[in-house]
Amino acid sequence: MKPAESRRLALERSAEELAAAIEHLSEEREPPFSIAGADHGEMLTNVLLAQRIRERIDRGEDAKEAFRAVMAEVRAVVSNDG
Repeated sequence: MKPAESRRLALERSAEELAAAIEHLSEEREPPFSIAGADHGEMLTNVLLAQRIRERIDRGEDAKEAFRAVMAEVRAVVSNDG
């Protein structure tokens, strides 16, 4: 997971573009635009996080706050897995 890549995607791509990339990656096809990641799994993770951030932005939340909130959710899940 690359948080900076998820933030970049959320700011540069629309919800529709992110959904298309998720569909491509879920089917193990190349995404329609450049996404950083070592493999399809990492790219998919980055796009899924971007989609969550983009959804908050589209609802009117500040981009920085949306990013922080989504990353806080991720940290909570990761810390509970340990």
